[in-house]
Amino acid sequence: MPRCCDSTPDDFAPCYASVLVAGDASDLKRVVDDMEWEARISPCVTGWCSKCKRVSTLVTTRHLFPCPSAHLAHALILRARVEHSIRAWGLNENRR
Repeated sequence: MPRCCDSTPDDFAPCYASVLVAGDASDLKRVVDDMEWEARISPCVTGWCSKCKRVSTLVTTRHLFPCPSAHLAHALILRARVEHSIRAWGLNENRR
């Protein structure tokens, strides 16, 4: 389920993990919004919401974290690692 259709009131409430990754709640929201509005789907982190017609953070594993913002912090770090791996392997280049 994408976050855009399954948000919670405390999505951006600060927690230890989210403050370490992004700073306060407004910074976390800005960084997550930037990730989603970049419009590139990142495996295991973001997906296309056919209802909202946009890329959104996947929240199907949110219940495994102590709070929603910890899940979002994890998603940001995971995305950074996935994107780094894609660049390292040259998988974002057009290959024939």
